[in-house]
Amino acid sequence: MNRINTRQWSTPIIIGTGIFVAISGVLMFLGVHNPIEQAHEWIGLAFAFAIVLHILNHWPAFKNYFTQRQAVTIVGAVAMATSVFIGSSMTQTGSNPMISMIRSYESAPLTEVAPLLDEPADGVMARFEAAGFSVGDTDMSIAQIAAANGADPKALMRILFN
Repeated sequence: MNRINTRQWSTPIIIGTGIFVAISGVLMFLGVHNPIEQAHEWIGLAFAFAIVLHILNHWPAFKNYFTQRQAVTIVGAVAMATSVFIGSSMTQTGSNPMISMIRSYESAPLTEVAPLLDEPADGVMARFEAAGFSVGDTDMSIAQIAAANGADPKALMRILFN
């Protein structure tokens, strides 16, 4: 039985996905999230898979790194920093305040959202209708309007804040 030679393509995949993950990660750090965030996550999974293949292909050399004190120190430091970031994000009480604020905007009726925009509720409703969304009345929330129109609430939020 012929074995597939993953050496020919695991390294090019690591290079390509690594470049993408690095660039998209920097963009996300700078505040650019859509549509990069979803692509970053999926390409990141391909990157992780390619790394596993690469390690398996180069197992003897990989094991050799762990006989070197400097390599063990660097890998240990990165592992520790990763653990701290993951651990602190999992133990934080409450969620991101920006997400909480956005959710409260999405769940509030237009009559409560409109004053925050310094606009009458009828004006907000008219903006949504002009964009093609059907709005029953100003007592509906952004989330309700989005659900009634088969849309993502983010689309309506873009109308308000762009």
